[in-house]
Amino acid sequence: MDKNPVAFLREALGNFLTAYANSFLFLFYFFSVSSLFRTLFYPWKNIVTTKADKGFSFSEWFNRFSFNVISSGLGFIMRSSLIIFYFLLLIVLILLFPVFLCFYFLFLPILYFTAHTARQEEENKKRIINRFVSGHLTDENNRLLVEKWGMVFYEKYYLTSQWWARPNLFSVPPLARDWAVGYTPILDKYADELTTPSYQTKIQNVVDRQKEINEIERTLTKQQEANVVIVGEEGVGKHTIVDALAKKIYEGKTISVLMYKRILKLNMEKILAEFNDLKTREQFFEGLLNEALKAGNIIFFFDDFDQYISAGSSRVDLTVSIEKFARGAGVQFIGITSPFAYQRYIFENEKIARLFTKVDVFEISKKEAEEILMHNAFNYEKKYRLLIPYEIIAEIVEKSDYYLTSIPFPEKAVDLLDRACILASQLHSVRVSPDIVSQVVTEKSHTPTALSGDLKKQLATLATHLNERIIGQDNALAKIVPTLQRSLVLMGKRKRPLATFLFLGPTGVGKTETAKAIASSLFGNETSLIRFDMSLFQTEQDIVRLIGASDSGYPGLLTKAIRDNPYGVLLLDEIEKANKNLLNIFLTILDEGYFSDGFGKRVDCKNLIIVATSNAGGDKIFRDADSFSSEKKLLDYLIGNKYFSPEFLNRFDGIIAYQPLTFAATERIARKLEAKIISEQMPTAKGTVPLSPEQLRDIIQQAYDVRFGVRDLERRLRENVEKQISSSL
Repeated sequence: MDKNPVAFLREALGNFLTAYANSFLFLFYFFSVSSLFRTLFYPWKNIVTTKADKGFSFSEWFNRFSFNVISSGLGFIMRSSLIIFYFLLLIVLILLFPVFLCFYFLFLPILYFTAHTARQEEENKKRIINRFVSGHLTDENNRLLVEKWGMVFYEKYYLTSQWWARPNLFSVPPLARDWAVGYTPILDKYADELTTPSYQTKIQNVVDRQKEINEIERTLTKQQEANVVIVGEEGVGKHTIVDALAKKIYEGKTISVLMYKRILKLNMEKILAEFNDLKTREQFFEGLLNEALKAGNIIFFFDDFDQYISAGSSRVDLTVSIEKFARGAGVQFIGITSPFAYQRYIFENEKIARLFTKVDVFEISKKEAEEILMHNAFNYEKKYRLLIPYEIIAEIVEKSDYYLTSIPFPEKAVDLLDRACILASQLHSVRVSPDIVSQVVTEKSHTPTALSGDLKKQLATLATHLNERIIGQDNALAKIVPTLQRSLVLMGKRKRPLATFLFLGPTGVGKTETAKAIASSLFGNETSLIRFDMSLFQTEQDIVRLIGASDSGYPGLLTKAIRDNPYGVLLLDEIEKANKNLLNIFLTILDEGYFSDGFGKRVDCKNLIIVATSNAGGDKIFRDADSFSSEKKLLDYLIGNKYFSPEFLNRFDGIIAYQPLTFAATERIARKLEAKIISEQMPTAKGTVPLSPEQLRDIIQQAYDVRFGVRDLERRLRENVEKQISSSL
């Protein structure tokens, strides 16, 4: 509904007076009046001369006094000139107020006429938002959320903001911000400044970390020990927080004490490359700090701060120099490091730890990550000229959370969105699709994220492939195959590993061979099998060998193997022989799909099929296999005889009992082994006649023992086949 003339006049007059009042406040801020008055008689650019030699010389004193007076006079002239200009402009604004008001009243009819077209603007707004929704919505259940997103888009790119509003006016950096501070000619060669227009234009993505930024600002305003070390895992947004702080300083929106500070990121690699001698390097570094101290407005920013306050390989210990300057507020420091590096190098360095306030930065939530992607999507759409529906953003957040657990939010989600846009652009697609997201997640995680056609075919033929390789264990395979099929159909939805099995039975009956057959059938080859002989890990000290240790920097065998091969089969042979405390690690793996390594970092196991084998109860199964026809009876036996705890057994998807091999099954296995041995000997074995049934039966009778399966059979077959090949040459 259109406003009546009286209401319009009241609102228009209010806007005019607000704009005029805000203009006065803006000019005071823009001309840095308070700073200029405070430093009115300061030397220009802090250029002064100091006494260099001992003793007194009147001529030296006079020259020094004259130079410093001239420097202060120049500073007074420059600052007072700008202050005078400010007051002249202020007087002009005051005197011309009636004139501006009259002109404004003359234009009011035009403004009133323009206001009548507000309905058209509302219709335009509705049209823009509807067009945005149609391009960014694929599921009607998300309509309200996408409409809100469309409103943000409209306000960002189409809505004309009120220029006279205080936040808009104060977003302009003030003048004379560096008139009260000194030159840093040498320092500028070895540092990149974050509080410059050229750097600020590169900053696109700013994470809302107001709590952490406020804490840093409060610390930097202290009179003593005003230094910060920002601690967080790689990718949580530590650098973004420093960028956001630099942006606040650049725009003059920070605490007044920090308003005219410069954040300089030292190029330590350049310094270290130029000065190899430790003493020379320290002297040069302290020279830079002295130059910063004389300038009076420098905040140093160190990436990987722990590298420069500790000794060791590829480290430089500058503790003495940093400690000397970090005590006061003349020179300030912001460092960035990881939680592990902080505890190992900074916390242990008492000289540094007490001078730096620790600011922890933790991973953001999925909801916050989604909001960041929605904000960044505008830039990516403009850059790559395509559309990013809301559902794609939600899918990227979900899949990055599930498949990229070693990387925190928001880095992993932002990286996947960028990769998806690049791929969509390469495919000349006008919109990022779920298939594109699945492809980039698979490339990043080396894990399939959807049930592809090939995987469906492998699941359909799984029973056939396993039955071809595993002979005499039909009952076991009948339980394994459907469990695997159900688990892989739910890929990406389980919080546990893809499937978990405990294979029990006498030695040599096919337990390990089944794990190999699963790896070959589902993952293409047996190289996807990660095998650990758990009999080699029987002491508590062996746990470190598996998961690593922070004090030694050793990553751990299990940790490295899983990170190198996150998608495959993990085989834990003879698990009953492992140290009991080690089984607690596997409790977490089986239940939660991850474990923490020796550095406290998460190792994701959700994309593994875990097979544990055990001979526990093998003799009992051999003597009375029929009594274990049900899984419950088998569990009761294992728990009653204290082979495994109930909580350990209950975490498996299936506990499978393997039966002793019959003579007929052993004979079939022998024929397969014979064919395998002959094929391995090609072309030497070309023309070799297979062993006769009688020869084969004799070998089986010599090697067969129902208690030990086919353990010795392959060795005896190989000896006889190779003997037959040799005699035929």
